[in-house]
Amino acid sequence: MGLNMARKENLVHVLVALILSLSIWFVVNFGERLPLDIVRFVEIQGKREGYVYRVEPQTVDITLIVSRRFLESKLLERVRAIIYVFELKEGTHRVRVDVVSPLPYFIQPVAVNPYYVNVTVIKEKR
Repeated sequence: MGLNMARKENLVHVLVALILSLSIWFVVNFGERLPLDIVRFVEIQGKREGYVYRVEPQTVDITLIVSRRFLESKLLERVRAIIYVFELKEGTHRVRVDVVSPLPYFIQPVAVNPYYVNVTVIKEKR
């Protein structure tokens, strides 16, 4: 019985050491986070056939907080500014811009400017 107790205690120490070492590795590799400003074209999702969508402005400024390791990453190219127009009827609408990041913890969007864009929906003439 004493041997089992010693093994359990040893296992606890090994697990604590593993967790600490992983935590230190994580902080060293991903801990420093820096601000980064990027510009993206606004992407439109939910277009209906037979309608034209005009967005003003066409680009937005996005502020990210990025782990240093990802500053030169191709993943930054996958940060997107999206508006959803599924239910918009003809006319001009003010639509909120959503920012999507491929790795939200390491490439974290913190601001978008402007937060809203104007979308004009026009029925195509046939």
